[in-house]
Amino acid sequence: MDKETMKRLTKDFPKSVVKDAPVGKFGSYVPHHLYTQRLVDVIPGGYDFTFEETRDKTGAIIGAKCKLYIKSTEQTIEEVGDVDNNALKRNITESEILKLAVSDGIKRCCMRLGVGLELWTGGVTEEEHYAGPKTSTPKPKLTEQKEDTKVLEKAKDDFVKDIETDMKYRLQKALEFHESNKVLRDKFKQEAWEEFTIDGPKDLQIWTNDHLDVFLDLFVAKQSQTDDKDIKDLVDDVFPDSSVDKGCPKCGVAEWIEDNRAKKADAPEGSKLKNIPDFSCSQYMQNDGCGWGGYIGGKGDREAPSEWL
Repeated sequence: MDKETMKRLTKDFPKSVVKDAPVGKFGSYVPHHLYTQRLVDVIPGGYDFTFEETRDKTGAIIGAKCKLYIKSTEQTIEEVGDVDNNALKRNITESEILKLAVSDGIKRCCMRLGVGLELWTGGVTEEEHYAGPKTSTPKPKLTEQKEDTKVLEKAKDDFVKDIETDMKYRLQKALEFHESNKVLRDKFKQEAWEEFTIDGPKDLQIWTNDHLDVFLDLFVAKQSQTDDKDIKDLVDDVFPDSSVDKGCPKCGVAEWIEDNRAKKADAPEGSKLKNIPDFSCSQYMQNDGCGWGGYIGGKGDREAPSEWL
């Protein structure tokens, strides 16, 4: 693996995708599907990932032995994917337990390559991460005890209002990140949904983070199983002019150009999304665009090329 590929592969995850540890755990984490997406983006077809379930004395699945094989260096990384005890105590199926274990395993394999390693080098050891809750809780400062009651009550009210729509919003943003083309995004989402709802809940209000991760894994799998010809045929059917080379007017690169028109049209009234550029050379998440933004009918260097319309 050359230095430039390794640099892209081990680039720190954006702060926007780093999540705080669950209650009772240490350190921060990045959802496992983003590790998979990093491999797909940087070394597409350049790796193989396999796993084998591990069982306890009763025959119940408790983890997974995972292998990540890097073709260019003929390197095999073996790790054990674990499942949190709280998850094992919940009434979930064996397939869900196995998915959680594999999700943990691929993250740990990637860590051995240096992907997400910054999450383990921030002063928290791996042993602390899995050790569970602290034995003592520091006493709050006096100023914290005097926090305005009205502020706390408002925060509770806001949380109740947001909880029903939060999962839907997170799902929408995650799917837009993985696939910017709405036509393809809807196709992969429908295919993933049909498979997910065989065992998983249809009601997003009862989804947990585990449900979200499983669904996104299915979405990425459907995306990776569609070959270039199928993608081109599908997009050309809806957008006959999709062959236009949308090189960025500022940097000349077409790779990170995003068409935001559908996103703006679907945004609710009053949303900040209504004001974003019609087209952008995106710097969002892991993209490396120059940040240019253009509008239909814009002026000067903010005008979107007419052949894109």
